Amino acid sequence: MASFFLEILRNEFSFSEQDAQILRKTIREQNRTDRRYYYQHLKSREKKFIHHLQEHYQSLESDGQNQWLDIVVQSMLDRGGEPDISDVLVMKIIGPLTVYNQLRVKSESEGVKLKMLVNFGGMGTVITLVSTITALVLYLMAR
Repeated sequence: MASFFLEILRNEFSFSEQDAQILRKTIREQNRTDRRYYYQHLKSREKKFIHHLQEHYQSLESDGQNQWLDIVVQSMLDRGGEPDISDVLVMKIIGPLTVYNQLRVKSESEGVKLKMLVNFGGMGTVITLVSTITALVLYLMAR
């Protein structure tokens, strides 16, 4: 699915095969050399990528825009809810809340189990839960 967005970017920017491979990986899948290459060569051009994708997205009608949303959601579902770098670029255009809400709805309807902390705000929930338990324990210890 990420290849759909990469083809749009390939038409405008000259990508090497390594560039495309790195944009198809999630941050967790990247090793140290991949991350170094990404931050040295691709991260600086990310705004240009987003701008080009945004122009392409806005030129589409609502059916085409919904198709982009479906492609991103399906791509994320294939990896258990984790977005690859090209999905993250498109999510910045569509909106992360829209994508995560659609992801949650589609995962429930298809019965796909998402990885932990994939939902939008998942880390915030964990931090709040740990803070609450810590505050409760400290309160009980002080009494």
